[in-house]
Amino acid sequence: MALLGPIIKTEDGWDWANKFPSGDWTRFTSYVKRVRSLVYCTTDQTLQAACDPICYGVPARWRKYAASHHGQYLLPEIRKIDWACNENDQLEMILSFLSPKIKDIRIWTGWDVYSKMTDRVLIALRTMLPPGVRVFQFIPHDSMEPDEEVSESIQSLVESLDELQEIRLPGQQLAPFMFKPGRLQVLEANCNLDSGIKINDILSQLADTCSLLEHLRILFWNGSNITFSDIRPLIRCSKLRSLDMEYTEKFNVDEIEIREMGGAWPELEALHIASRRRSDDSGDPGFGMPFSSLVLFADSFSPKLRKLGLYIDTQDIPAPPNPPVTFPNLEVFHVGSSELDIEKAKLAKAFDFLSALLPQGIEITTSDFWMLYTEQSVFGPGNRGPGRKSWNVLSRMLAQGETADILAELDQTGPWDVD
Repeated sequence: MALLGPIIKTEDGWDWANKFPSGDWTRFTSYVKRVRSLVYCTTDQTLQAACDPICYGVPARWRKYAASHHGQYLLPEIRKIDWACNENDQLEMILSFLSPKIKDIRIWTGWDVYSKMTDRVLIALRTMLPPGVRVFQFIPHDSMEPDEEVSESIQSLVESLDELQEIRLPGQQLAPFMFKPGRLQVLEANCNLDSGIKINDILSQLADTCSLLEHLRILFWNGSNITFSDIRPLIRCSKLRSLDMEYTEKFNVDEIEIREMGGAWPELEALHIASRRRSDDSGDPGFGMPFSSLVLFADSFSPKLRKLGLYIDTQDIPAPPNPPVTFPNLEVFHVGSSELDIEKAKLAKAFDFLSALLPQGIEITTSDFWMLYTEQSVFGPGNRGPGRKSWNVLSRMLAQGETADILAELDQTGPWDVD
């Protein structure tokens, strides 16, 4: 924008109303031919970037320019668009920036973008996007409450894009129209267990259709529990590099199943199994994964595993494994909303066990159950909460490699005051 010269930037954005150039557009024409990607953001919560607002009068003026210089294409060489917006008008503006060469389009919408406008834009994208699009992502603010009309428009759009390799639709029910044979490598969708969907059947179809699948994320919701039998067809996805399964209820795997997963996914680098769960009020001793199961994960999975997220049951903490077993390359250990009592004896025991398993200096990360952006992975930036103070203390002990001084502080300050 700064290259346009005659247009002046103000506190409210670029002043198109008063300083819009009416003369020579040569410089602008030269510039837009070099643009390959565009980031538009009216909220920095999602893209983690500082963004300049664009005045509402811009699209009409730009379309007038585009009509006389590039047909309907303002940015004729654009390949990628990241678009995060909070209002209806802002979402509609994306249509002005499309081109026949677009390959990658990612959209986030906020609370003030209504389903009617979303549906309108999706229908327009169906007619305007070229068939060669490789990446399509659409993340609405209400990912867990998909609108029927919007869902139908998304399906129609995705069905028209035969060359998609990456599909991220956390607000859309997992369905066969997403399965692009011989192409799909990345898939993200949700799964409403109360919808009558047969998880095993749909995942079996996914595994049989998408042999190149490397990254899979499913947001399960409703229902009361998930078992390994439900997801067993994924064992056939031998190229998986990341598997991220979000769920707030019970979802555990036993020793045999852990070993089966480890053997089936030799390339796996990230694994998340429902770490952000609701508080366990049922008294079920098996609500979380046993602490001891970490030994099985370390022993069964390839050294390529770098990120692991689990909901851990901390009631029974075993002694360090003998013979020793470790995660040689683990970089992130995420315990989500797992509960841990802030007792000196328990913290010391947990330290002894984890310091034998985890690489030195690794940090334990946590999430609150009521995370606002559950459609984002726990491994993503900015999507981890402070969690319980006990985990923070334990993480500090692991990072510093010592316990005595830190545990001594619990006697001098309230247990919830330790930083």
